[in-house]
Amino acid sequence: MAELADALSTLVSQTSGEASIVFLENSVRDVDIGIHDYEKGSTQPVRFDIYVAHSGNPTSKNSGIADVLNYEYLLNALENVVELPRFGLLEQMADELLDSVMLPEPVIAATVKITKTSVPGVEGSLGCCITRFK
Repeated sequence: MAELADALSTLVSQTSGEASIVFLENSVRDVDIGIHDYEKGSTQPVRFDIYVAHSGNPTSKNSGIADVLNYEYLLNALENVVELPRFGLLEQMADELLDSVMLPEPVIAATVKITKTSVPGVEGSLGCCITRFK
């Protein structure tokens, strides 16, 4: 995923390497999304990959869950966005998901990749990937 690699490279240069990343990968949900008539009113499998870079160094031996960005919030953000009224475009859903995962104070950047895995007539998968910096 070239966009993620570029974003991480920029992040490392901006933070002098003082960032950590939490992520949720390969989380598949059945979602009613799309602009084509055959997509409306039916669900299709959609894969979500979310990467969130945050400031801080969680490697201290004294660290506890209160000292780190709890990655479980990514699951909550995803569930909340999937439950919203129907989106026509993956880009709209990715933007809404980015709004949510960027909220915690220590977050400095995030990437959301959303992939339709079963597009009729397409061998492979289609989707979008959006990265945002604070």
